[in-house]
Amino acid sequence: MTELIGVAALAAGGYWIVRRMKKKVAQVEAQLSKMAAQADPAGRGAKLVLDPATGKYRPQG
Repeated sequence: MTELIGVAALAAGGYWIVRRMKKKVAQVEAQLSKMAAQADPAGRGAKLVLDPATGKYRPQG
């Protein structure tokens, strides 16, 4: 009988975890969709060029 209660508790806990994970994934998906809608329409930021003096990339301008 104790094993049955343990299995039931594990099943209930697993169900709760799966439900919480689905909810969190949906929240992250909504946030990413919102951020993508607000992103630069060109899809990328400013073009980067290599500065030969420093060897670092900087925005072209």
